[in-house]
Formats: sequence, structure tokens, C-alpha cells
Amino acid sequence: MCCDSPASSRPPSKPALLVVSLLVLPLVTLAACGKKGDPLPPLRDIPLRASDLALSQQGRLIVLDAPYPAVTVSGLPLGGIDALELLQLVKPSTGDVLQPADATEFRAGAQVLLTLRGAELSSAVSGDRILIRVPLADELPEEPLAHYFGVRTLKGEETSDLSNLVGLVPMEPPPAPVNLQATARPESIELAWESPADDVEGFDVFRREARERGYGKPLQRLAGDARSFKDRGVAYGKKYIYTVRAIGKLEPLAWSAEAGEREIDYEDRFAPPLPKSFVALGERSRIRLRWEASPDADVAGYFIWRREPRRDDFHRIHEAPVTGIEYLDRGLTAGLAFEYRIQVVDRTGNESELSEIATATVR
Repeated sequence: MCCDSPASSRPPSKPALLVVSLLVLPLVTLAACGKKGDPLPPLRDIPLRASDLALSQQGRLIVLDAPYPAVTVSGLPLGGIDALELLQLVKPSTGDVLQPADATEFRAGAQVLLTLRGAELSSAVSGDRILIRVPLADELPEEPLAHYFGVRTLKGEETSDLSNLVGLVPMEPPPAPVNLQATARPESIELAWESPADDVEGFDVFRREARERGYGKPLQRLAGDARSFKDRGVAYGKKYIYTVRAIGKLEPLAWSAEAGEREIDYEDRFAPPLPKSFVALGERSRIRLRWEASPDADVAGYFIWRREPRRDDFHRIHEAPVTGIEYLDRGLTAGLAFEYRIQVVDRTGNESELSEIATATVR
């Protein structure tokens, strides 16, 4: 007797497979045809506001120091600005003490004092800063006035927020230092100046390389009784320019005008110092010469000079400099006395004077 197989073991019929395929196809089609969202608006090139605007009085100028904005408020590269606006608020002051700036009052009453664009903006840029100079009147008013400042930068149609606010009450500046001199020394450049006034807070020394446009921050701040300064942070082969300002007030900073500029080409024209000791020791058929090393860092070597018996002059007894601290003068006649002097030469070719005489007799 024959029996049919169970229904679960039979393969599905072709109509059933077709139904499954038709059910899956619409799902795949719907997944592939998703709707795109609306395009996002382009990011705006709004310059980031300046938060470290600073100012000082330099003679009869108010100098403001603002950062050149590098990024937008979104943190993206800005790619330059088109203009800078300087806003000013002037109000009566109680003496020379500056009251804190009020942001609400400033926004309500400040006026645009100047706008820098194009060549004026480019000439005001120094490194990553923008220097803005505002001249003061030849004579200050009898009633003191407080000057408050803020800046905004512009990129196309976009304008940054207002910067931090700075201010000062202008004062009569101290007289500028005079007779500034710069002298090259072996390990430094030495500055010296005179001051027409003795009651100054101090002096600020400025240095820049000749290829640089501006001075930047002071190199050194000195006391009010200082009249000289040694700049030891210099390198041979560079040209430096110096100036000095007297300080009339420290907060906010009020300087005198510049003392005039002094440029100096700092070249190595200095001979290395002689050894502290130089001795001659007589030996059989020769004389041994010994010395301490010269303390200079760029010593190339030493030359030995000799004077024979019954001769008037010294002469150098070898062509190339000796690089050690000892020299043997060989082949000499026993019983004769010889005189020696040593000379130091550096890698630039600067030669020292001759040393004192050292004498020895050959055995």
C-alpha cells in the first residue's frame, strides 16, 4: 500500500514563490526612493569679536592694539576682513582716575571715530595685530576727559560684535629720552641714553630686526634711574634697531615719544681673549709650550711666535693654528734661550694681540 509524503516535506509551489517576490519588491522600491530635505542655508562669515583690545598713550598719540580676526563666530577660517571700525565715547572724568566702562552707555553714545579700509587697513597690520593711532590735541583740556574705545570688524555684509572696551584719561607725556647710543660689545649690544626728567616711572627698551616693521612688546622694563642697558640676547650677523621710551604712568600705560632710533649691524669684529697662563719649558733639543684654553666659544686655534737669540723681532713659526693647548718646538740647539708669545684666532679670523713673553733654555 502506497502512502503520500507529509505536506511539510513538499517544496513550495511556483505560485507561492511569486507571491513572496511581489510582496518584497514594493518594500525595496520604497526604501530606495527616500525624499531629500531642504538645503541648509550657507554659513555666514561673521568675524569673531576681539576680546583683547588694548591701548596705551605714546607721546601725543593714543595707540590701540587689536587682534586681526582669523576665524568666524562658527570657528571656520575667515580669510581676511574688509574693514575695521573704531568707536569712541568721550565723557568728563573725575580727575585722572578712569572709571570702568559701561557697555550700555557706550553702545548708546559711542560714535564711529574712523574706519580703516584698503591700503589704510593694510598699513595698520603688524603681524597678527592691527595698530590704530589716534592723535591727541596739542594741549589737553583743563577739565580731564575720559576716552573709551571699542572696535568692530567687517567682512562683506557681516559685522562682528563689539570688542571689549578700553579707555584712558590722557596725560601730559614725560619728555622723551635723548642722546640714545648703541655700541657693539663682544657679548652684547650696550645702550645708553639721557633723560630730561628724573621723576619718571621707568623706561621701556624696544628692539626689532631691521627687516621687521614694528617693535611689538618692550624688550626690557627698567627702573626710573636707569640710563643704560646691555642686550645679551643678540646674534652676530643681524641688524638691530633700538629705541627707548620713558614711562609716565603704568596703568593705563602712558609713554613718552620715542628717543629716536639707533640701527646697528652686529658683526663679529672682536678678538678672542688670550689664555690666562702661557709657559715655556726647556727640554732636550726642544721647548714645550703650554697654555690654558681661551674662554671664547668660537676659538679656531693658536699661533706661536718665537724670537731667536740676537734677533730683534718675533716671527710666527707655523702656518695653521694649533687647536690644542700644547706645542713642541723641536730641533733646537742646546744651551740657547728662546722667547715665545702666543696669539688666539677665532673662526671669523679675528686675531688677538700677542701675549706676554715666555722664555726657556734648551737642554
